[in-house]
Amino acid sequence: MFLRVAQLAFPCDYVFFNEIIFIFLECLMTKGSSQKPAVRKSAVFGGFFLFVIVVSFMMAVVYLEREQPLIDLLEPVSLIGNSKEVNFIVKDGKSGVRAVSVVVRQGKFEKEVFARKIERSGFGPSPGIERLQKKFTIKAKGMGLKDGPAEIIIKARDFSWWGAGRGNLAELVFPVVLDTLPPRVSRMESPRYIKPGGAGIVTYKITEPVKEHGVMVNGHFHPGFPLVGKEEIFAALIGLPHDMAKVNDAHVRVLDEAGNIGKAPFGMILKNVHKKKDRINVSDNFLQLKLPEFTQFHPEMAGSDLEKYIYVNRKVRQANNEKIKDACSSSVPEQLWHGKFGRMGRSVTKAGFAEHRTYYYNDKEVDQQVHLGIDLASVRHAEVRAANRGKVVFADYLGIYGNTVILDHGLGLFSLYSHLSQIGVVAGDLLEKGEMLGATGTSGMAGGDHLHFSILVNGILVDPLEWWDSHWLDINIISYLQ
Repeated sequence: MFLRVAQLAFPCDYVFFNEIIFIFLECLMTKGSSQKPAVRKSAVFGGFFLFVIVVSFMMAVVYLEREQPLIDLLEPVSLIGNSKEVNFIVKDGKSGVRAVSVVVRQGKFEKEVFARKIERSGFGPSPGIERLQKKFTIKAKGMGLKDGPAEIIIKARDFSWWGAGRGNLAELVFPVVLDTLPPRVSRMESPRYIKPGGAGIVTYKITEPVKEHGVMVNGHFHPGFPLVGKEEIFAALIGLPHDMAKVNDAHVRVLDEAGNIGKAPFGMILKNVHKKKDRINVSDNFLQLKLPEFTQFHPEMAGSDLEKYIYVNRKVRQANNEKIKDACSSSVPEQLWHGKFGRMGRSVTKAGFAEHRTYYYNDKEVDQQVHLGIDLASVRHAEVRAANRGKVVFADYLGIYGNTVILDHGLGLFSLYSHLSQIGVVAGDLLEKGEMLGATGTSGMAGGDHLHFSILVNGILVDPLEWWDSHWLDINIISYLQ
């Protein structure tokens, strides 16, 4: 009976103590069994009294535990703008979390932004939850807060019987500064005319430290960089998609440490661009020539040879373009390139930028795609050299593009070389302008030996012709960088 009482009082982790009490009482009762009834009765009573004392002491140790809940922020918070989300966590491995509240205090003003009470799960030693992770949002203007110092107070209480049953209270107070004023930014120069698939540069002035800055065009962000030798003056290269029909929103965007956003809108006039079209005939010979290469890398292809080809021309192309975009998502912040970009020597243009291709099989239209580069043909296995100084960020096989090299020229500018027969560089190499990186070939979706060359600005494929033109480059880009 005594053991059962101990087990009810101290389940699970306290069985060890139960066993000790059981052995103690067994010894006591055994010892008293040879004595007279009155003495034996007194011994049993004394043993029970001692048992009650031990049990009471152990209950006090367990149920009156003094360990406070642990409160922590998942990420540090020091500055708060118009709106800030704060993530925190409360832990209590003993009696469990009972209640949590969060208050923002500024002077005499206090505002509760979060409160949670946990229902007791039973009458054991741990009726609360061991871990509580939550978040709350501070909206400065909506809460009536002003710019300046403030405090965020997080309080947590557990299910301990300490404090007349109120439990242990933990409190975390951390100071913050409210800053709801957006950073000031003023645009200086931006392209007046620009074509779809074209590039340009935007310059602007920032007079205070910021976390991030650049130019937003129709939802695509172009990171900015400081202009060398020009204090508080910054610039961002921009590129427009080949199919952009209208500039819906263009502005310089500046983000400060508090999360406030400053903007400087500007307009651009889109030039009319003649839509170039091309017809591609897909033959059985071409399919027999190319499908084994793609089957090696894409065994998931199924169906007829034509269905496999369409899968490559659509799905694989899409995946390849995403990989290119990822490779060009982060650029070195300094200008590695100088002057106009070089073109493969003694080459002729086989296909131009933004050609809308319609694919036919047995005179029946089977697909449509847009060619976002320039195809250059010379002699078989012609040398391919870096169009300008840059760092290799990709050098590998890439689906429809075959063996491909991508160079980062800094400031968000990249060049791409594909369908190579061989690659002579590795990721991380820094190449000078004119340094050899590979040779032309027929890898990927190439019908004949040639180089597919592309230029990208912050992941957007643009017309390489502009970057081969020293006059255009001087007037539209380089003059603003100097």
